[in-house]
Amino acid sequence: MISRQRLYGFAMGQILTRGLLVLLSLLLVCLLALALLLGTATGNRWILEQATPFIPGELTVGEWHGSLLSGITLNHIDYRYQELNIRLDQLSAELAPHALLKGWLELTSLSLGTLHVTLPPADDTPPQPDSLPDSLLLPFGIRIDALTVGTFQLNDTVLIRQLEADNLAAWRRFQIARLQTLTLAGANVQATAQGKLTAPFDVQGTASWALPLPESDTLQASHANGQLTLTGPLSQLQIHHQLSGPVKLQSQGQWLLKDGQWQIALQHHWPAQALPLTLPQPLALGKGELGTHGPLDALQLKGHTGLASGERKVAITLDSALIPGGITLHDLTVKDGEQTLGSRGQVLFSPLSWDLDLSGDLDTALLHPLLPGQLAIDGHSKGQWDGDRWSLSPSELSLRGDVRQQPLSVTSTVQSQTANGKQQLQLRSQGRWGDNWLQANGQVWPQWQLRSKLNLTRLEQLYPGLAGSVAGQIQLNGRYNDPALSGQLTVNNLSWQDWSLGQMQSRFSQLRLPQTSQPGSMSLTLNGHQLTQANTEHVGTFALSADGTWAEHQLTASARRDTVELNTRLQGGMNTAGNTWQGTLADTRLQHLQLGIWQQDTDSTLRLSAQSQSLSPFCLVQAPSRLCLQGNHAANTLEAQARLADLPLALINTLLGPTLSMEGTVDANLSVQGPLDNPKGQFALQSREANITINTADAPPPLEIKQLSLHGNLANQRVNSALTLTTALGNAHAQLEHGLGLDATLQGDVNFDLSSLAFVELFTADLREVKGSINGDFSLAGSLRQPIMNGAITLQNGQTLIPFLGVDIADVQVAIQGNPQGQLDIIGSAQMGSNTVALNGAVDPSQPNIPMQLTLSGDRLLAADRPDARILLTPDLTLTGSLEGLTLSGSLTIPEAEISPVEIPEGAITVSKDQVLVHQQADSTTPLPLAMDVTLTLGDKVHFNGFGLDAMLGGALQVEQKPQRPPQLNGELIILEGRYRAYGQNLAISDGQLIFQGPPENPGLDIRAIRKIPSEGVVAGVQLSGTLQEPNASLFSDPSMEQSQAMSYLLTGRPLESGSKSEGNKIAQALALYGLERGSGVTEKIGDKLGVDEISVGSDWESDDAALMLGKQLSERLYLTYAVGLFDAISTVILRYTLTRSLHLEARSSSEANSIDVIWEKELR
Repeated sequence: MISRQRLYGFAMGQILTRGLLVLLSLLLVCLLALALLLGTATGNRWILEQATPFIPGELTVGEWHGSLLSGITLNHIDYRYQELNIRLDQLSAELAPHALLKGWLELTSLSLGTLHVTLPPADDTPPQPDSLPDSLLLPFGIRIDALTVGTFQLNDTVLIRQLEADNLAAWRRFQIARLQTLTLAGANVQATAQGKLTAPFDVQGTASWALPLPESDTLQASHANGQLTLTGPLSQLQIHHQLSGPVKLQSQGQWLLKDGQWQIALQHHWPAQALPLTLPQPLALGKGELGTHGPLDALQLKGHTGLASGERKVAITLDSALIPGGITLHDLTVKDGEQTLGSRGQVLFSPLSWDLDLSGDLDTALLHPLLPGQLAIDGHSKGQWDGDRWSLSPSELSLRGDVRQQPLSVTSTVQSQTANGKQQLQLRSQGRWGDNWLQANGQVWPQWQLRSKLNLTRLEQLYPGLAGSVAGQIQLNGRYNDPALSGQLTVNNLSWQDWSLGQMQSRFSQLRLPQTSQPGSMSLTLNGHQLTQANTEHVGTFALSADGTWAEHQLTASARRDTVELNTRLQGGMNTAGNTWQGTLADTRLQHLQLGIWQQDTDSTLRLSAQSQSLSPFCLVQAPSRLCLQGNHAANTLEAQARLADLPLALINTLLGPTLSMEGTVDANLSVQGPLDNPKGQFALQSREANITINTADAPPPLEIKQLSLHGNLANQRVNSALTLTTALGNAHAQLEHGLGLDATLQGDVNFDLSSLAFVELFTADLREVKGSINGDFSLAGSLRQPIMNGAITLQNGQTLIPFLGVDIADVQVAIQGNPQGQLDIIGSAQMGSNTVALNGAVDPSQPNIPMQLTLSGDRLLAADRPDARILLTPDLTLTGSLEGLTLSGSLTIPEAEISPVEIPEGAITVSKDQVLVHQQADSTTPLPLAMDVTLTLGDKVHFNGFGLDAMLGGALQVEQKPQRPPQLNGELIILEGRYRAYGQNLAISDGQLIFQGPPENPGLDIRAIRKIPSEGVVAGVQLSGTLQEPNASLFSDPSMEQSQAMSYLLTGRPLESGSKSEGNKIAQALALYGLERGSGVTEKIGDKLGVDEISVGSDWESDDAALMLGKQLSERLYLTYAVGLFDAISTVILRYTLTRSLHLEARSSSEANSIDVIWEKELR
């Protein structure tokens, strides 16, 4: 029994052993099958094939490399479900199998290449209310240790590139330890996030980003950057964002699910801050805020801010809302002080369409300070754009108001039209500003067919400093990006600041830009005259004509001014690819009245571009003279030559006047080469057989210029030059070195000697017998603007005769001594008569404007020694100032003078004060302003004898003058004692004064001349008062009596009734001279005494000379007149016989002439 039990036990053991072996074998087979399925590519593909029927849509894999256990690489993965398409060019993954035992699907690495997702287009099904699920828990955990994505593209837009992430995990929670990527705009984003996958889905996350900005000369920033923080449940996510560059802006609010819609409620704030912009005037952003609230498809935007530039501040307000497919502007307003600009309307994005209104007020001084004014703006635009299809309803813009106190109105209308199946854009515009108007009508797109007219009659209304008128027509035709300009313009009296143009007419046709691709000839003509600057004419007439294409054209030009005329011709073409013009310069002709005609001998090649310029030899010839220029400039290097040969010095004879002439020739050459900032050069000038001739009867022999040469060089921004002049009168040598600028340092040596000063007589007729010698030996330092002379210039043994004054100035000695400080000390003396005049002072050319101070002093200097005048002067004068103005002050005394002026010829009269010489030119103003404050004193030996006056004079005058103003005299000249011969009598001057209180030409008079008649106990005289230009004369007597009696006593020493007939004539003539014609009683009494019918003062029909007229009617037709000239003292007898009322026969006889005239008179009414 035991045996049987053992056998059973043994059998059961074998069965269990075999069963265990079978189970182990089955397990091994299963593990082997699982290894084959997961560890081989064939097994992986089999698993994918078995799972594909359970996946909605269509999934294809192009290539499969590796396995799930060892790591797989898949290429060309394509998934399509309805209109959803997901394409992935490459996927690589490595699985951690041991994590499966813990319930995690862990990938140690996952790499995606280009992931392209194409979403189906949105349908018109009404959207369902948004909501959040209760849970997003995963059935197992997913962990990715390292994730990379090359590119993620949604539809046609690449959203991110180069995404990298570490330690991504999701199950009951999710976590992103690190994520870095580049966005569509190129921003570099780094983020972390974590949260729950069950309601309410609490999330915490941070992100920082940096966006590189494009390089710009205006924007002073290279990056924009910010930080984002997210916290809270997903249905009320708190958002905080801080923008830290290039401007500062803070945003805070919520992303929330409300009323079944996702909405945002964000408020953006920014402080006042300067904008990082490079502008002529700094621009600052004002403090502001912007609120964004509501659903994403109906977002409300409201905010305000400002801009500030200098003292100007602009306020900006916005009130708008997003609408499906676009935005509605409730109000967009820009306000600057009293001016505003606002816009309202609607804009849709797909397709683009708009309906906008524009209104506001514009202060035109913002455009330019010289254009003050206010304009009202009103406009409207409506249209749409959908690819190649677009339309524009009539859109208008109008401006109305006043600019520069002139009414301005502009109205423009733009609208689209369709002609022959093609769309066009039409423009109608017209504007008026003051008396100026402009209008334009036509097509502006896709072809230009625009016609315009303008008539700007008063340009001074448009801009200060501008004047004249412009009128004409302009047409614009051709393709939109290659238009052609045609038309004609007329300009009259155009001026700008101190430039002016009398008239110009222009005509042009088919003018295009150099880059044009259109064939066809262009033409341009200009004709004008009177181009002036500051009343100086630069061009009298000019003409320009051009025609051809940019590739081949010709231009002729001419200009004339007074005696100068220039003509030339250019022919060539423009290489638009290299922006180079190349051609020939030919037929140049320069004509000058004195310099003759200079003509170009051969054509010259000219090449011009922005980088280089060149000119082949260009020569103007007037046989035997020749002037040539040539050169080129490229790569900042210059090479140029100029040469002048056989130029006759006789060409300048017309400029020297008739008394001087020059002979001989001069040669010169100049060359410059090297970089522009440091060129090298050489120059030379040499005269040949030169001399100066004086063309007068008693002229000295011609002055030979034995040598006149100038040569030098340029190197290292310094000029070295040497001048040599050798003549029979003396020699001069100068060696100079200086920089190119006026303030560059100067150094050099100058020496000269003139053994004769006879050449001075060549330049003035007021000096004769000029003698003496001048020597100079000095060095130069300082600069060209402020040279410093160290050395001396001396004038020795000078002598000259001044024929006009009759004086001889002898022993003239002058020394000018320079010192290292730059001041020139001047010491001089001369003999005038028996006394010496002294000159002392200093001039400082090293100082700005060259200050100076000179004094002139002497005692009893012989200033004039002529038969009619011998005058001694005692000066004590000081001249101070600079090149900005001089002041003469001090005193001038005339201790002794004997003046006996030549009598004025009989019949000479003063010119009427109201006479105007039409063609007389005003005296040119002194270029150097001079002020004067000098006291003139007459001594007790000043005697005047002339014009009937014999008197000793005295008194003092203060002479004052301000720059550019006439002199003013204050003081009086006194007749100390004297006599005045008038009316045939030698009258004693009891009192006499000339009173000056302003202009010197019209002093006040207070002169009293008397005659005493002791036998009659009568004193009679003449009192002169008033002014020199309007004197008043009156007779007086003691005792008092009638004027005729006073005149009788003054002339005859007896009463009127005691005189003879000849004495009565004398009294009548004296009364006429005295001007008593206004008193008829006097002439009647004298007429009765003489027995004549008429006494008058006047002139006859042939002459304007005043005369005393005595008339007697001999018969009814015969009248006898005796006339005595008041100024020429000529007696004339006139006999007139009346033939008819208008016809007379007149005979006259005098000591000068005899005549018989027939006179016809007609009164014109």
